[in-house]
Amino acid sequence: MAAKDEVLAPETVAEAAQANWLFERLPEWVMDTLSNEQKEAIHEAVENPSWKRPPVNIRFTVPFFKSKFYVTVVGGEEKRNAERRAQERHKYPLRTVANVFFFIGLGTLFYMLAVFLLALQSAVVSILPSTVI
Repeated sequence: MAAKDEVLAPETVAEAAQANWLFERLPEWVMDTLSNEQKEAIHEAVENPSWKRPPVNIRFTVPFFKSKFYVTVVGGEEKRNAERRAQERHKYPLRTVANVFFFIGLGTLFYMLAVFLLALQSAVVSILPSTVI
């Protein structure tokens, strides 16, 4: 850890903030009960997670009237064990009303885009001069 008055590089500040977020959330009495070895072990566990960023990580916000909704798509190699997948399948079921409406909306947008592109294509084809072979 750096001294309080020492100026740190932005990367170092970001790493320190990421590593210490857990300590900032712990109550003072919990921090007092931890030994230095326990604090160091927690720091190492937080600083070096066993997982890496997924290869597909798309996150954006969609404004909808007065509300904003976020959409997250994360994908990569499956590394969870079968027990954890079963627990999460039960905790986050795929068949919910919100998911059904989301997929209906997504399908509707896809088909509207397809109809628009077909209409655009037919308009462009009808404008082009016909050639006689």
